Amino acid sequence: MTDSAGNIITIRKVDREDNAWKDRFDVFYSGCGIKRLGRKPHAYFAAYAGEEIAGHSVIYREKGRWIMDGLRVKPELREMGIAKQLTGARIRHAIERGASQIWYSCDDDNLVTICCHVRFGFEKVCPEGQLHKAATARWYRLNVTPKLIRELPRLEK
Repeated sequence: MTDSAGNIITIRKVDREDNAWKDRFDVFYSGCGIKRLGRKPHAYFAAYAGEEIAGHSVIYREKGRWIMDGLRVKPELREMGIAKQLTGARIRHAIERGASQIWYSCDDDNLVTICCHVRFGFEKVCPEGQLHKAATARWYRLNVTPKLIRELPRLEK
């Protein structure tokens, strides 16, 4: 996959959260309210067009759950499959660490994100303690199954 300038888009796990990376992270998410996760088990994944960050995402473990967050792709690079590849990388990361379920949350009007995740098999679930109403459910859950593991390479494309 390449961007409009011919740069190859690559997805990489962020291996070192050093000061240079933290500065790029802060610029990429300025105004988005995303925070760093500190000592929680987590992994950041970035999409690069050449050496420029084209997209970014994170998955972390909290209270026994793997939770995906912070999916963002630069507007001029959307609809190229970057979000799908970032989502696939996060799912694979959690599966490799023994996840049986993976979660994410988003606003009901964020149809782009919802459509990206539903293709992997995420299903909307009712928040704990609430009656099930489509308008109130904002959590999505993916059950890790042998079928998902087999189909994951196809779903990432």
